[in-house]
Amino acid sequence: QQQRQRQQQQQPVLCQFSSIGSLHEKWLHQFLSAVDSSSTQNFDPVNTTLSGRKGSKYDGDKQQQQLLPLSARMKIIWPTMEEIRRSIEGYRGGASVPGKIQNLSKEFLQPLYHRWSSRNNGSRRGNNHNRNNNNSVDPLKTARHIPHIKTFVQPSSSNNSEIDWLVLTSHNLSIAAWGQMQKKNADAAPNDKVLFIRHWELGVFMSPGTLANNNNINMPPDADDDDASGMGSNDICMIPYTGIYGDNGNAVIHIDSDDDDGVDENETRKVVMVPLPFDVNPTPYDDDDIAWAVDRSCPVPDAFGCFMP
Repeated sequence: QQQRQRQQQQQPVLCQFSSIGSLHEKWLHQFLSAVDSSSTQNFDPVNTTLSGRKGSKYDGDKQQQQLLPLSARMKIIWPTMEEIRRSIEGYRGGASVPGKIQNLSKEFLQPLYHRWSSRNNGSRRGNNHNRNNNNSVDPLKTARHIPHIKTFVQPSSSNNSEIDWLVLTSHNLSIAAWGQMQKKNADAAPNDKVLFIRHWELGVFMSPGTLANNNNINMPPDADDDDASGMGSNDICMIPYTGIYGDNGNAVIHIDSDDDDGVDENETRKVVMVPLPFDVNPTPYDDDDIAWAVDRSCPVPDAFGCFMP
């Protein structure tokens, strides 16, 4: 019950990638329990599996019943057919997102899909922009470019404009990339398991805690600690970079300037800007949206006159 309450307070994990494997719902719950900061302290992937293959099937089933539905635990950011068609590269650019219908069309995945961009002119809204304003912003100009990046993000439970952690990686969402627990061999005891990974990937994990260990970060003058080496995760906050807005709603981008970072309103925490290529409040699919797939037909031509046969 306590675990479920923590999950209800936590924001869903944002999962953005360029390919998806053949997944099943139980594995996806287990994956989220391993990475979600609201559950990792009480989740043991070795001694508790959601597949029910442990010594006691009841343990796995009982824990799954205590979990929130997948739609409350994660959001998948995946471009639609229309977003690919209207992109700078057109349908040819869709080869950078080689998902296939068989893996994308599973029923339990459908409520999880969110657009790469917003519906307003193919651009995404900045998360601190007034959503009732018709002017949409896209500070990194990513909305009409096909993503091949892989980014996994957990927004903060206390403030959705902040980020608890981020992984920039080569991992797509697949069992082969992230692995699964398996018995060492056929004769091994039920709890004698290993994490079996078919594809080795490489990524970078960032959080306020890891950044606090960076001695090159300059702290605000009113911070509790006199030097960066003594600061902790509470002294740093990570927020999505959304640009500096002009009167026309467009954003000014400072890539190399130290002015991108600053301090919070109380001037006690170091603010680290994270240039996410998507909105931390992504737009869910509506009834007209269809997930992009390289093997899906579409008779409507793109800007180059090409279509999907």
